[in-house]
Amino acid sequence: NKLYMLTGYGVIVCMNAKNGDLIWTLDTQNELDGKNLQWGLTENLLIENEKLFCAVGGQEYNIIAVNKDTGKLIWVSKGLGDLAAYCSPIILNRAGKKVLVTMMASHIQGHDVETGEMLWSYEQPNRWSVHANTPIYDGDAIACVSGYGKGTVKLNLNKTGTAVTKVWFNESMDNRMGGAVKIGNYLYASGDKNRGWHCVNWQTGESKYHDKSLANGVVITADNMLYIYTDRGELALVNANPDAFKIVSKTKVEIGTMQHWAHPVINDGKLYLRHGKSLIVYNIK
Repeated sequence: NKLYMLTGYGVIVCMNAKNGDLIWTLDTQNELDGKNLQWGLTENLLIENEKLFCAVGGQEYNIIAVNKDTGKLIWVSKGLGDLAAYCSPIILNRAGKKVLVTMMASHIQGHDVETGEMLWSYEQPNRWSVHANTPIYDGDAIACVSGYGKGTVKLNLNKTGTAVTKVWFNESMDNRMGGAVKIGNYLYASGDKNRGWHCVNWQTGESKYHDKSLANGVVITADNMLYIYTDRGELALVNANPDAFKIVSKTKVEIGTMQHWAHPVINDGKLYLRHGKSLIVYNIK
C-alpha cells in the first residue's frame, strides 16, 4: 500500500497509495551530496526485499540503498563518482549472489545488493552522458544500449556475477531512450543518430536490418509482436521478424500535447499511452 517516486529535483518520496499522504522523504541533494542533471533526475526506483535503490550521483553518495519503510540509509557506494544517467536499474541473481546493474554517466556498473560493493565496471561513455535504457539480461549476459551515436554492447557475466567480459559491440543500434526488446535470439530497437529501426543478432551482434519506414521511438512487446510509438506520434504494430521490418498496421496519435516520448504499457488487452496532458487507452485485443 505504498507508492515510491524520485522527483526531478532528487527527492525520494514514499506515499500512502490510498490517500497520497507522505510517509517519508529523502532529499538526495540537500541531505546527501547528490547532483542534478541537465534535464532533471529520473529513474524508476527498484525495490528488493527491504531495500530501495537509487543512483544519487554524488562523490560520496553515488549509489544508495535505503530502507523502503523508513528511508534510512542501509548502504552507500562511492562507485566511480559518475553522475546518474537516467537509467532504471535491474537486479540479477547469479549463483545466489544478487547484483544490481545500472548505467551511470560513463560506466556500466555491477554492485553487490547486500553490501553495495562495486563488483565490476565497464566504460560506456557517450556525448551527453545519457544512458536512459534499462539493461537487458538473458542467460549469462547483459546488453546495454546507449544513444547519441554510441551503440549497443553485450557483456558476459561470470558464474557469480562478480566480473564481465565484452562479447560484441554494435555501433548501429544506438537508441537514446526508447528501450530495446529481446525476442528469441534477436534485439529490436530504433536508432538515434542512426535513424530508423534495427534488428541485431543477440549471439553475434550482427545487424540483420536497418529500416527507415518509421521515425525513431519506443518499442515494447506482446504476443511476439512489436508495439512501436514514434517521436512523430505514430503508433505501429510490427512483426518481430529478423529478416524484414514489416508494418502490420499503424495510426496517428491525435490527442494530447508535447513530446511523443513516453513508454506505452500493455495490460489485459489494453494499451495505455501518455501524450503530454492526455492519457489514451487503446483496445488491442
